Amino acid sequence: MRITLTHKELHELQKLCLENGKQELFNKLSHEEHKSIKSRTVKKTKATQKATKVRQDTARKKIESTVNMMRLFNQKITVYSVAKEAQVSYNTANKYKEYIQRNAH
Repeated sequence: MRITLTHKELHELQKLCLENGKQELFNKLSHEEHKSIKSRTVKKTKATQKATKVRQDTARKKIESTVNMMRLFNQKITVYSVAKEAQVSYNTANKYKEYIQRNAH
């Protein structure tokens, strides 16, 4: 199971563990925090940033191409229709809402 916590939430949980005599749980939480901090390397961060940029560029190109094709065929251009046609999520297309609306006519 995976749970995402902020640092503040983690430290509150650790404090509760100590207050309630749950040393073993406190140790597990501390160990996971240490592993998380240790795994953040410059190389990993750069690789993640590069992969994110590639995904964003791919989505942008799909959306731009789809808008152009839809204009060419006089189709109704909405965020939803572009997302469906470009085969990207609605949330991804919604990030380009201004571009889509600007080029809808």
